[in-house]
Parts: sequence; structure tokens; C-alpha cells
Amino acid sequence: MPAVEQLLAVFACVWGAVWGSFLNVVIHRLPRGESLLTPPSHCPHCNARIRWYQNVPIVSYVLLGGKCASCKAPISVRYPLVELTAACLSLAAWFTAAYNPLVPDLPTALALYAFLFLFVMALVAITFIDLEFLIIPDSISLPAIPIAVTFAALQGHFLGSSLVSGLIGAAAGAGLVALVIGLYYLATKQIGMGWGDAKLMAMVGAFLGWRSLFFIFLAGSLQGLVYAGIMLMATRGKPGPAPGEEEAPESLRKVKIPFGPFLAIGALEWLFFAPFIESRFSDWFGM
Repeated sequence: MPAVEQLLAVFACVWGAVWGSFLNVVIHRLPRGESLLTPPSHCPHCNARIRWYQNVPIVSYVLLGGKCASCKAPISVRYPLVELTAACLSLAAWFTAAYNPLVPDLPTALALYAFLFLFVMALVAITFIDLEFLIIPDSISLPAIPIAVTFAALQGHFLGSSLVSGLIGAAAGAGLVALVIGLYYLATKQIGMGWGDAKLMAMVGAFLGWRSLFFIFLAGSLQGLVYAGIMLMATRGKPGPAPGEEEAPESLRKVKIPFGPFLAIGALEWLFFAPFIESRFSDWFGM
């Protein structure tokens, strides 16, 4: 690996961790309707301001022993997990851009990385918000759709997509989820997936093109079912719920799971492993 690309790989990793720290702010405040800029970062338990040297991604969590420097209250492991995830995905995005055989030069690789970085950061924020709050904020998914279409028009060909494929992908992604919502409601009179999932699939389809949708939806569904099965087994045999708590689900159909994170995982799998996935699908199904 040339020295410049090695340096940029290190930069991508650090850059991702830094933005992962900001994503923690987004994940905590956005669903609560709080400002992302004010007040400055502070402990949610004692409201003590977090100094810059106490807010170094990943490192500060380790040095502080996972506790607030002021009140010693435990800091959620979600904070370093988000930072580490963002760092790893930023690095993967750089490798995807820098070693794409279709990319002719370094400036083009940097431009491609910038789009990939925005995409994976949006998926990280959506994943952790949906895991905690069971919502996908429109303020993330909707602005990302025109950005994804712009990417499809300018650089989609590096990932096997195009403007037309992106536009079809946006419409088909949202339409697929809408169809599932409608059919599930007709069959059960209950709401299964949410409309936030439809907007997420529109974003993903616009960025990765319509050819990605079948795998992403299939992989997301299967991985979501595995998660639901684990949750169901984990709750069986436990004592009854405390007053005000929900009863443990009795079947997979009654397990409440956020579907957005599993669609996001499917999208990342396609982004980084599309050639391998397509070759396997071709071998298995003749597609």
C-alpha cells in the first residue's frame, strides 16, 4: 500500500471515530427533540460538563473506566461502541473507494469516499436510534435520499449503479416496504413494519440501486428473525413482568423488533461484498 494511502487509511479511521462521537450526541438528543449544538456535552446523570480531554473517542471511555469523571455514574457502552463502529465503517469505506478498480485516481477516490462516508454514518445513526427508540427519524432518512440520488448520478457507476437505477431503487425500496405493511395489515389487522423503514429503503435503494433491494430485504428479514428468536428464547422462563412492564411475547409474531438496523446491516453487506453476493446468487439461483 503506498504511503499516501496508508496515511489516508489512518485518517479515515480517526475521522470515523471523531464523527462517531458526534453521532452519540445525535442518537441521544435527536429522538428527544433536543438541540444537537447546545448545551455542550455533559453527563446525563449529574449534568457536569465533559471536557475535551474526557471526550476523546474510545480512549476516554477506557481511561475513565466507563464512568463519569465527576459523579462516577456508569457510562453506557453504547458510546464507545458507536465510535468504534463508525471508525471501522469509515475505514471500510476508504478501502472500498481506494481499491475500486474502476476509480482512476486519488481525487476520485476521495470524492467516492466522501459519499460512502455520509451513507455509512447515516446508517449508524439510524441503527442505534431505532434500537433504542423504535423510530427512524425523517430528519436523517429524507435528506439522505436526494444525496443518494446525487451520488447515483455522479459516481453510482463505481458501485454498479446509475441515476436511473437509483431513482428506480428509491421508488421500489419504499414501495416494497409499503406493500409488506399493507399485506401484513390485511392478514393480521396489525402494523408490522413502520413507514420509517420505507423511507430508509428509499434511501438505500437510491444509493445502491434497485439490484441491491432483493438481497437487502431478504438478508434484513432473516437476520431480524434470528434476533427475534433469540429475544423470544431469552424471555421464556423468566418471572412475570413488574407493574407497568409489558408481558413477555409468546410467539415470534408478537416480538417487537426494530427492523431498521437489520436493513442497515443488509445494506452494508451489499455495499462491501456485492460482487461476492452476486456471484453466490448466480450460482444458487441462476440470477
